[in-house]
Amino acid sequence: MDPSDLVIATSRQLARRGVDRNAQSRLTRRGVLVRVAPGAYLEGDVWQALDARGRFVARARAVVATRPRELVVSHRSAAVLFGLPVVGGLPDRLDALRTEVSGGRSEASIRAHRSTLPCDPVPIGDFWLTPLARTLVDVALAHSLIVSVPMIDHALLHGMVELDELSDELERRPRHPGARRARSALGLGTPLSQSPLESLVQVRCFEGGWRRPEQQVRLRLLTGRRAEVDCLWRELPGSTGPGLVLEADGRYKYGPEAELMTGDEHWDEKVREDDLREQGYDFRRPTWDRVWNRAAFEAMMRGTTVPRDW
Repeated sequence: MDPSDLVIATSRQLARRGVDRNAQSRLTRRGVLVRVAPGAYLEGDVWQALDARGRFVARARAVVATRPRELVVSHRSAAVLFGLPVVGGLPDRLDALRTEVSGGRSEASIRAHRSTLPCDPVPIGDFWLTPLARTLVDVALAHSLIVSVPMIDHALLHGMVELDELSDELERRPRHPGARRARSALGLGTPLSQSPLESLVQVRCFEGGWRRPEQQVRLRLLTGRRAEVDCLWRELPGSTGPGLVLEADGRYKYGPEAELMTGDEHWDEKVREDDLREQGYDFRRPTWDRVWNRAAFEAMMRGTTVPRDW
C-alpha cells in the first residue's frame, strides 16, 4: 500500500460529514478510526495494513494536513521521505525546519530545528522537504555515524547526490558543533556499500581504528569464474593466506525486515565460499546484530590479524 494514496481525514472534515467530536472519540475507541496526529484520523483497517515506514509517512501527512502554515520537513524525517535507509529507528516526531527569527518551538508531533541558513525546499508528494544534500548534511551534523553514513552511501550508490555537493553544503556550517563528526561521515561516504550493513561495517572499522577493507572486490575462483565479495583485506601480517574476506550477511536482513535467500542462492554462496577457502582465504560473516553491537564487532576483529591504523 502506497502511503501517499492514503485518505487522511481531519476533525473538521469529519464534522462536516456529520461525524462530530463525540462520534470521532467513539469510533477511535472501537478501532474504526485511528488518530494518527492531533486532529487527524485514518481508517483502522488501513492503519493495520501499513508497515513502520508507511505509518510514519501517514503520521507525517496528517501533521502537514493540520498545520495552518506550510512546513519544511528536514533531517531524518526528510530522509525517510526521500526513501533513504534510517538505521536505528524511525523518528518519533516530524522534523521541521524553522527559519523565522522568533518561535521555532517543538510540539508534541513536531521537532523544530532552528536555522538561519536560507533554504529552497523541494516538493515531493504532499510535502516540502529540505534539498537532499542539505538533508544528508543536517543528519550528519545532528546524528551519529551509524545513522548518517548508511544514508550517504545509499544516495551515492543510487546517483542521487555527488560527494562534492555534500562537501559544499557542509562548508556553509564550518562552526557547527557537529561539523567534525559530519566531516568524518563524508570521509566514510562511498558508492561501494550496497547495503546499510556494509556501511555500518565501515563505520565500526573507522571507530575502532581498524584498517578499512577494499569493497566489492572480484576474486578468481578455481573454476575460472569470478566472484564479488563485500570486503577484503589483502596480505595481512602474520597470515599465510591471500587475505580475509568479510561478507555482510545483513545483505538479506535490513534491520528488522528480512529478505530470505532461496535454497539455490544458499548453495551458490556455500560453493563460492568453499572455493575461496580452498585458496587460503579466511572468512567472516557477521550478522546485523554483531555489527550493531560495537563490543561484539571489536571482539570479532580482535580474532583476526587486521591491523589498526592507530
